[in-house]
Amino acid sequence: MKRLFLPILGLMIVFAMSCEGLEFFINCSECTVEEPHEATLKCRIDIDVQNGTLVQIWEGKLEDSIFVDSTRIFSSSVFEKNVSINKHYTITATYIIDNKTYIAVGSASPKVKRANSKCDESCYYVYGNEVNLRLKYPKQ
Repeated sequence: MKRLFLPILGLMIVFAMSCEGLEFFINCSECTVEEPHEATLKCRIDIDVQNGTLVQIWEGKLEDSIFVDSTRIFSSSVFEKNVSINKHYTITATYIIDNKTYIAVGSASPKVKRANSKCDESCYYVYGNEVNLRLKYPKQ
């Protein structure tokens, strides 16, 4: 019996984490009664205080070259931009450290789902709208 416990527990964890937009993880304060047609794309970035961090957004894949927006961030570690739902976006953050350029690339596809049981009343929530563009290794 002990030999089956860990594999079964592992499968349950993998199954729970593999489902996108589970109602179990909903923040009801971010839920809306009306179905949204756009979402806030949330990008976590490191701040390059000296040069600013250049954040660029493309619709679709990077090689599609459908440019949406760019901005240079100097003070916040989260960049937010309103985008359409059910579209794929590629986001880059460009850092210049010791005269070397580093580019972090990520993507997001914001989607909407209806929550029926978690919150007090039935509502819609957005998922798949967060991207981590922080550098993987600490700055030297």
